[in-house]
Amino acid sequence: MPLRGEEFTGRTVEEAIERGLHQLGRRRADVDIEILERGKPANMLGLGGEDARVMLSFDEAVREAEPVVDEAEVPRRPDARGRAEGADEEAPAYAEELAVGVTVLSELLEKMGVQADVELSEEKGSEGLDVLGPDLGALIGRGGENLVALQQIVSAITSRKVGRTVHIPVDVEGYRRRREDQLREVALRVASRVRASGQAVTLEPMLAYERRIVHLAVQEQQGIRTESVGIEPNRRVVVSSTAPGARGPAPAPPPFRPPAPGGFRPRPGGAPAGAAPYGPRRSFGPRPGGFRPRPGGPAGPGDRTS
Repeated sequence: MPLRGEEFTGRTVEEAIERGLHQLGRRRADVDIEILERGKPANMLGLGGEDARVMLSFDEAVREAEPVVDEAEVPRRPDARGRAEGADEEAPAYAEELAVGVTVLSELLEKMGVQADVELSEEKGSEGLDVLGPDLGALIGRGGENLVALQQIVSAITSRKVGRTVHIPVDVEGYRRRREDQLREVALRVASRVRASGQAVTLEPMLAYERRIVHLAVQEQQGIRTESVGIEPNRRVVVSSTAPGARGPAPAPPPFRPPAPGGFRPRPGGAPAGAAPYGPRRSFGPRPGGFRPRPGGPAGPGDRTS
């Protein structure tokens, strides 16, 4: 059996495995994983860390699996989460189809008991539906997850009504526009820092369409590359430099551990558990020569007299 093995590195074992699977275009079930080094985090000064190393072995006679396509290589939209990578893009909706989407979304909100208005935005480049009203945080959800699901549903129902597959963009109180602007700003700022320092930066976990925005925002930046690592829902974008001598992401600092309740803790080998932390109080005997009164004070029994 013709076996082939390749070595990959990462900040953690899991990151090294994900990087190898992505570069080989194979699934986890198609490879044998050997952990060569588990690595270790750097100290508080960022020194002394070691990358994890893994060996991925696979049978070259087996037909190559379809490559794992990243968001940086395939255009993705907010409602593309959960679809197969590289799936065909839905066609943009025309004005009359967006109008159907307004009706579909209004009926959905009514059935959900949400009091809100749906407006049609026909501004070139930002066509879509806007939901306006008070207390609409539940429609957005944590990190915009509910908004992604709502857009999927509206697009699916509208597609059935108009007889073709269309994409209906949905926004709630301008959340999506603000989020996209924020992501572009963060991506450009991080790219500038990576270019100056040579140190890669790992961003926070993001939805697929958010990672796509980051990839697009920095793709024109010279000397900067991006890749996605990790497994959903904790998949992240790593922004790194292509310059010689560039460094990988700095390991995360160790988590802060607050002191255990109970106040002072004696050092190992000190007093046994339950004993007073400083030991018993020690009394001191009288000074040599007996009692010495303060100047001008009354004489005591131990005073010397001439």
